[in-house]
Amino acid sequence: MYPGVGNCTLTRRLRKLSCLDLAIPVDGRPRKLGAKTISLVSRGLRSGTLDSPGAAQKSLRLMGQDMSITGIRKSLRRNDLKSLRKAKINFVSKTNKRLRLAWDKKHRHLTIADWRRWVFSDGTRINLWGSDAEEPGYGTTIIEGSINSDLYVDIFKTSLDDTLEHFGKTPFDVQFQQDRATPHTSGITKRWFTENGFNLDEIMDWPPQSPDLNPIEHVWYLPKIRLNKCSTRPSTKEELERRINIEWYKITEKECQKYIDSMPARIKALIKSKGGSTHY
Repeated sequence: MYPGVGNCTLTRRLRKLSCLDLAIPVDGRPRKLGAKTISLVSRGLRSGTLDSPGAAQKSLRLMGQDMSITGIRKSLRRNDLKSLRKAKINFVSKTNKRLRLAWDKKHRHLTIADWRRWVFSDGTRINLWGSDAEEPGYGTTIIEGSINSDLYVDIFKTSLDDTLEHFGKTPFDVQFQQDRATPHTSGITKRWFTENGFNLDEIMDWPPQSPDLNPIEHVWYLPKIRLNKCSTRPSTKEELERRINIEWYKITEKECQKYIDSMPARIKALIKSKGGSTHY
């Protein structure tokens, strides 16, 4: 355009002259999404109507705009929107916050030695049932379908009794823990606990909506990670059961104690949150 002056230099100088109403051509392909479309997507993400770039992509396709996830992220970043992993927060109602806080204050004096007497129990999403004490993992049971009170008590008669016998413990030596699922609080279950010498009042005192207080939630994570690393997927229920049992019994005493010993810290975190959710 001008001898001895590069196009880039000239363009920069012209853009600095904001007082001039000049339309400076921009190199490259024009952007796929206009300002209106970006504004619409941004509002959807901020309001919660859209919860991810993937959801934004589906919404754009419905509007006749096909764009890659990478392109959507770049467009959102230009509009000061960054995608982050959604924080997993356990919702706790006001009533249950009070119950959690009351339970917490009642047990805040317990030491690590006290917590090592506890046997924590829980199930996973694929309906596994297991118990976790300070010793290595023991007493896992695989259930096909849902659990009712009769089946739950049958598990106690096998897995729980076998676990206590394996470690030379009696119901008087330990404090069993369970959540407040319906089969856990039925008359059949309560009767079994009472007849077999367990501390029923303490068992039934576990606060609702409290997975963050149960260290077995983290213990279950160990075999799940190892199972996901297998090069092949199990083709039968029996094969899945075999693999789960192998990984469950690999859990060491040190790994169990690590999570059991976190109970005082969990108690402090819950008191700090006034009964609400914690980072556990």
